[in-house]
Order: sequence, then structure tokens, then C-alpha cells
Amino acid sequence: MGEMLRAARDQAGMSLEAVSSATRIPRHNLIALETDNLDVLPAEPFTRGLIRVYTRALAVPEEPVLNAYATALNTRRLAASAPNRALRRRQGRLIAGVFAGVAVIVVAVLLVVRSGGLPLPAASGSSTPVATPTGIGLRPGSVLELVAVRPTEIAVVVDGRSVFDGQISAGSSQTWSPQREIVVRAEAPDAIEVRIDGAAMGLLGPPGGSYQRTWQVDAGG
Repeated sequence: MGEMLRAARDQAGMSLEAVSSATRIPRHNLIALETDNLDVLPAEPFTRGLIRVYTRALAVPEEPVLNAYATALNTRRLAASAPNRALRRRQGRLIAGVFAGVAVIVVAVLLVVRSGGLPLPAASGSSTPVATPTGIGLRPGSVLELVAVRPTEIAVVVDGRSVFDGQISAGSSQTWSPQREIVVRAEAPDAIEVRIDGAAMGLLGPPGGSYQRTWQVDAGG
């Protein structure tokens, strides 16, 4: 993948800075694409969007590059999913032992509770808004708005095109109206409030690190 993009850029006589300026793709992402650095690149939907934007800027077919990216991903996944068999057996025995221990504890607690020895714990409520589920359908023409509760880094891909990758400041908002799909990734999802057609839909996601959410436009309206 990287060699394809680098060769096409050299043939077009464009520098990384020129491509970044034309596509609004950050320079570090361009370098990661050209060096096949999958660990630096964002999640798969975002990277596919970056590849489409990059190849269009270079006026080269996108499918060969996307296929090369898919091959690289599959190779890495296969390598990660093939641990030593002996290690897997040991892990299986360890997991089975943990589950057995947990089952004994659960049974013991239930017996104590039924005998009236301990009260069942009350469910704790949460006032944190729940974000819109992944893959929910948007009506054609719907406007999705992201409002920053506090500063955070976000990346937005609309219809396969990277439209925003940077920091959004507290109190500011960004709006988009996708035709097919919009994918949003945030480093602090609980810092972003989601609104669809002006209606508050809660936070982008729970606290605790990078989070990604996808909305697809319902073609049936």
C-alpha cells in the first residue's frame, strides 16, 4: 500500500505538504500510509476514508490500494490470532479455573442472600446520557451536530471523506449532513454532546479513552 501511494505521489510531483494542503489529511497520517504503519493509522473506516481521499488527489485508482490495505490488516490479524498452542491450553485451563471459582462464589452469595443474611445490593442509577447506538439510521437530509462540552481531539469521516481531524474547543460545535454514512472518533467521547436535527441525543460515548461511533443514512427514509 505504502509503496503504491509513494510512487504515485512522486510521479505526480507532489510533496507531502502539498498533498496535506490539498486533502486536509494531517502530514503524520500521510507518512503512516506511505510507510504501512498500521499502528499509527486510525480505525479501519477512517483509514479507508483517508485512502480514498489520497488516491483521488493523486488521480489513481483506489481499489488496488484499498485491497493492499485489507491484505496488510488480515496479515496482522492472523499473526495476532496464532499464539503458541501450549500457551493457549494453559490459558484455557486458567480461565476454566477462574470461572469455576466465580461460580462457587456466586452460589455461596445466593445462598446467603436467600437465607436473609445479606441484602441484595440496590442497582445504582446513572445520570450520564447514553449515546446513540452504533449503526442507527439517519433520515436523508438529517443534520448531525457535535457540541464540545470540553476540549478534545475528534476525527470525522463523512461518506468516505475525512472532513475534520483535530481539536474542538469547549463550547464550539460542528455540523454535517451525510448522504450515506458518518463516522466520528473522539479521544474523550464524554466531552462531546450529539444532536440530530436539533434534538439532544446524549454524549458520544462513555468516559475512558478513544471511542468510535457510526451513523448510517436510511435510504428508505
